[in-house]
Amino acid sequence: MNDKVTSDRVMVHAASDKDRANWAQLIDDHKQIAEQCIVLADLAQGSREHSGLASRKLIELAVTVARHLDLEDEVIDRTVVAMEAKYSPDTIATMEENLDILRSDWKAFIGRWLPVIKPGEWEKFGVQAESMLDRLSSQVMLETEILYDHALRDGVVRPGGAVLH
Repeated sequence: MNDKVTSDRVMVHAASDKDRANWAQLIDDHKQIAEQCIVLADLAQGSREHSGLASRKLIELAVTVARHLDLEDEVIDRTVVAMEAKYSPDTIATMEENLDILRSDWKAFIGRWLPVIKPGEWEKFGVQAESMLDRLSSQVMLETEILYDHALRDGVVRPGGAVLH
């Protein structure tokens, strides 16, 4: 029985500099994405004369999200231990499924509205942008809570870096 318990335990080690940089970058990305969503949502509710600026802001957001997803995919599994302590397997599966749906919908949204939001389609963009940006902002808040707040409280990460390997 001791062998089983020992083999099922997670080894905790000091975070590497790369891990600290990754975790810090994830949180910085979340802040930047949230800010970019607010700016773009405000533009989308304004005049169609803002379509050029909105196109540029959407490109910037798309680049930030793409960069974030590349980094997030590298380190996301390090929070599984903390999540398992707080959430049921069904809840975790639902979160993963919702994230996959959002990623797919985000790709479709970006594919539809980039590289240029046409002024003649401004109202339609505004409606779709409001929904998508709200979903994206909600996901960022959820991930920040799960990836950082819970993980920090549970000792999976320390400020600035992951401690699980």
